[in-house]
Amino acid sequence: MNNTLKRLQNTELEILDEIMRICDANNIHYVMMGGTCLGAIRHKGIIPWDDDIDVGMYREDYNRFKEICKKELNSKYFFQDFDTEKNCGFIFGKIRKNNTEMVEEYAKDVEMHKGIWVDIFPFDYVNDDFSVFQKEYKKLLFIRNLLIVKQGFKVKEDASFAVKFTYHMVRCVRGVLSVDSLKNKIMKIMTKYDDKKTNTMFPYGCAWKEKELISKDEFFDTIRVDFEGRKVPVFRSYDKYLTSLYKDYMTPPPIEKRNSGHDLRNVKFDKEN
Repeated sequence: MNNTLKRLQNTELEILDEIMRICDANNIHYVMMGGTCLGAIRHKGIIPWDDDIDVGMYREDYNRFKEICKKELNSKYFFQDFDTEKNCGFIFGKIRKNNTEMVEEYAKDVEMHKGIWVDIFPFDYVNDDFSVFQKEYKKLLFIRNLLIVKQGFKVKEDASFAVKFTYHMVRCVRGVLSVDSLKNKIMKIMTKYDDKKTNTMFPYGCAWKEKELISKDEFFDTIRVDFEGRKVPVFRSYDKYLTSLYKDYMTPPPIEKRNSGHDLRNVKFDKEN
């Protein structure tokens, strides 16, 4: 492991500890997601070649966490989402460390906080009918793309032809709606079923799309496992969850495919790291 990646992981663990401190002190339900959950089960820590940490929260807890951060978050860090920072186009949250930098190529021209981060994905209730969910999700993605194009985000170099085509189509109509109206439309779709308490939950900002649909019973049923010397919560049904995302998840990929998926342009550390 190169020194930069190790320092990056250590900084992210420091941020994770701050998130866990606030959640545990305020009875906020949270869980490790995606590659972080995989790392906890397969490696008992961060996947050696990974460069981020993903945390999930129920929307109600996410909103509480966000409010609590205003008073309790250590001043070394900053809570970022599209409410706390005008130019941020993310439909989820990040805790970023001040006086550091971790810049992805597609976001390099956006004027916003670019510190090293840990992602926090709010889970919302969604329609139990998968076909209805798909229609609403596609609508959400289109509006989200409108938002990030208006705010100066670029399409990723390794994006599929369909994504690049959609991106250029969105550019043609990006002037139709304001940033605020787009944010309002996004929030309306994401929280549409939160009062209905359906049986299905979903983190709209996730990378794995429909694979991350989960029942509410599974979402709220967690266990603690070892993770870099600390105990973190994962779904009790982690085998089902990880199999959906990675299939044979206990077998590491070949060496040539061991990468994080982030196209990082620059990483800078503060004096502490």
